[in-house]
Amino acid sequence: MEKNKIYDRLKKTLIEIANQININSDTIDFDKILELVNLIFTIKSENNKVFVYGAGRSGFIGRCFAQRLMHLDINSCFISDAVTPRYTKKDLLILISGSGETASPVAIAKNANEIGGKIILFTTKPDSSIGKLSDIVIEVIGKSKDVAITKESLAPYTSLFDISTLSVLDAIGSVLMNVLNVSETDIDKRHASIE
Repeated sequence: MEKNKIYDRLKKTLIEIANQININSDTIDFDKILELVNLIFTIKSENNKVFVYGAGRSGFIGRCFAQRLMHLDINSCFISDAVTPRYTKKDLLILISGSGETASPVAIAKNANEIGGKIILFTTKPDSSIGKLSDIVIEVIGKSKDVAITKESLAPYTSLFDISTLSVLDAIGSVLMNVLNVSETDIDKRHASIE
């Protein structure tokens, strides 16, 4: 393939992704983010747990956020690991699903709803099945799998949703870091030492 074509595609895709993050910085519901930050702060202060889940690429994004919460000394886990603890009505579940209809997060949301804990959803479809079960729905503008084939973009398939959600969650991590007065040194002390 011609070098200039590769460079041109790469640069245009990076710009598209950056623009999508900018769109979300302008459209994200800051009141809902504040609710989530306060809820996580309460969960931490009461020594309860934050559970995170997503399927596929959303799962990788969820794992990133669960790890960041651990770095901030918040009791967190990603659901599906063999050591996942018991979820209770005092805990928080954060789900990531672009469509809000993916089978495994829907099933987990239903179970959590029956138990009675708080449910937060990051999605492109607030009125989805998971959205209807959630206490807080945070809409992230991006291309989810339900429109991936019909909505054109340079970034592949669901990348615009995935990267936008990761960016929003990392920004929330930054806010929590500030609110909890956690330093980079504190994070470094909690970072894995045998990886």
